[in-house]
Amino acid sequence: MRMHRIALMASDFEDGGVERNFTNLARGFARLDVETWLLVGNPDHAYLRDLDPAIRVLSVRGSRADCLREFMARERPDALITGKLRDDLAAVEARDDLPAENRVRLIAAVGTLMSGRFAAHLWNPFKTLRETRRIRAGYRRLNGITAVSQAVADDLRQVFGVREVPIAVLANPIIPDDLDGLAALPCTQPWLAASSADRSGPVIVALGGLRQVKDFATLLHAFARLQRHARLVIIGEGKERPALAALARRLGIQDRVDLPGFVANPFPWLARADLLALSSRREGLPNALVEALALGIPVVATDCTGGVRELLQDGQLGPLVPVGDPAALADAMTLTLDRLAAGDLNRDRLRQAAEPYRLIPAARAYLNFFRSLAGTPA
Repeated sequence: MRMHRIALMASDFEDGGVERNFTNLARGFARLDVETWLLVGNPDHAYLRDLDPAIRVLSVRGSRADCLREFMARERPDALITGKLRDDLAAVEARDDLPAENRVRLIAAVGTLMSGRFAAHLWNPFKTLRETRRIRAGYRRLNGITAVSQAVADDLRQVFGVREVPIAVLANPIIPDDLDGLAALPCTQPWLAASSADRSGPVIVALGGLRQVKDFATLLHAFARLQRHARLVIIGEGKERPALAALARRLGIQDRVDLPGFVANPFPWLARADLLALSSRREGLPNALVEALALGIPVVATDCTGGVRELLQDGQLGPLVPVGDPAALADAMTLTLDRLAAGDLNRDRLRQAAEPYRLIPAARAYLNFFRSLAGTPA
């Protein structure tokens, strides 16, 4: 199947993993000589700066379906990739309204357990059933699906009954080719800017939107339990900022916690960290873990999904702790910092685990999957 023209859509273009992954995928496709579009809601976002000029960034305004219908009829790309449920379903609606000669193959890139959506309305089984049917009906009309982990793929098959559509478990293009150069850039955070020898204690970093699903409240409680002087930097922005800042004050750790906001290039920050902590309630496969591993930074994480467990090789690359358990998270951070101080961590093994997530190998794997869909009608 010819794959010379590919479009990616993230209409709610915010600060999350989908946006970063799609930007990187576009970079990888362009470097592999694929004509590439990015359809986004915010064309001025920091992720989109310094893109290859060959990548065409188009603004999505108004109705998603109307925008996609007009775009597909005009450009007729070989494939359209969407990364959020609303875009996935809008793409199906738009494509199916077009004449056969204008129809485009649709692929959804699924980065989280879709059944995790039910957590918000466990009390309402009718809403869960309605949502399950809606996802099943829409996803069965796709030409292909990519999943960030086997757990995500199994969730689609078992919970939603999406069995006829080809699903490929693929590594996201998280690690840029110029990782070392990006990591070597200056870091403006003073605790991290100081050399390890000049620090009064280790600096722990967490990365992600300040949202309930990231459960940074549990991380703050765990950090307050540490029996050592350390500092915590939580990189990201979101509506949980006031609550987290208030919690840090109640715990008496506000002088050792920094909430610097969104950082477009987190690599200088991660490269200077002593430890990355992931406290999420659920994830598909978190970029932050892969980024830390690529830099040889030790990690601890909640055992929130199969994707995290798969990446950390059942805890061999970093401790896995129960979700929402501050005592267990504090113990895991203490153990890892002790091992770090004793020189008992194999950083090369961590870096090796991130190799499949490098830009060009990951983008090429996506293209190979798209080409395998030659027999699926658009």
